Amino acid sequence: AGTKGSNSIKQVLPAVIEISEFLQTTYSKPIYGAQNGIKSCNFSADNGYIWLEKNADGKYIDPYKKLKQDAKNAMIDDNDTSIIADGGAAATAYARLQFESISDDARAQIISSLLRYCELDTLAMVMVVQAWQEQCQLHAV
Repeated sequence: AGTKGSNSIKQVLPAVIEISEFLQTTYSKPIYGAQNGIKSCNFSADNGYIWLEKNADGKYIDPYKKLKQDAKNAMIDDNDTSIIADGGAAATAYARLQFESISDDARAQIISSLLRYCELDTLAMVMVVQAWQEQCQLHAV
């Protein structure tokens, strides 16, 4: 029910986050940095990036929505074409890098956004598998 009938990772991830204590515990604190040996080339360990945060209603914020909001907050100007939080935007951004003449700053911002989006997409797959593993252990006979 939480996936709204979809098998898209964008729908599956928020659904498994709501039922997985493992994901809630693991990703509601900083996962990058020396304390756990995980390094990200796209998210700074200095700012203690946390993937799972709760909103005012006590629900976990969808990491893709968080990524989009973080990109908006970091924007240099009002050009939202470098905000990448879905596959369509990623494909469009990649095409811009290949075929448009854009400033070095805009190019760097798009590349950074693409790398952050790709990292989340990969992490989302890991998180789904971790949630399924947890569910299998909870329901093992």
